[in-house]
Amino acid sequence: MKPVGRDYRIYGERIYLRPITEADTDMVLEWRNSRAVVENFIYRKPVTKDGHLNWLKNKVDKGLVHQFIICDNVEDTPYGCVYLQNFDEENNKAESGIFLGNTNRRSGIGTEAESLILEYCFDKLELHKVTARVLSYNEASLRLHEKAGYKKEAYLKDELYIDGKYVDLVLYGIVNSDYIKARS
Repeated sequence: MKPVGRDYRIYGERIYLRPITEADTDMVLEWRNSRAVVENFIYRKPVTKDGHLNWLKNKVDKGLVHQFIICDNVEDTPYGCVYLQNFDEENNKAESGIFLGNTNRRSGIGTEAESLILEYCFDKLELHKVTARVLSYNEASLRLHEKAGYKKEAYLKDELYIDGKYVDLVLYGIVNSDYIKARS
């Protein structure tokens, strides 16, 4: 994939998505390393400033990850991140992920951001399928993906060993034709 242009924007009713920049580093590290985010992520290790800058240079700047900051349309307040990774060009699909800062849960912002990233995936990138992995106990993320139109494709029992215990993983997916039907 090509990297996202720095001026690219995706507008919704209450929010817009803009590409992540190096200037977002401190804010993103605060969100990403917060307990509320870490406990719902598969990757649990703290993200350092050097690690994040390396991510930007070697993943985002090369187009291997498309990461956006979720911002308020009116006040330009940043709320979190939504991103695409694991692009599979042969099968024309990618994996979506999302995390919000602590103050923005249960507001519908996550669902709107996920809907906007799907619009980007299917209308702009012309992907065939988008997937998501969700820890089974993350009720908010399960609801968010279902509201955005994803279908549960698999439930993997004891799939991951996290923090000293086995946890289940739910795999979600949505294909372009189902996305188009849902929008009609």
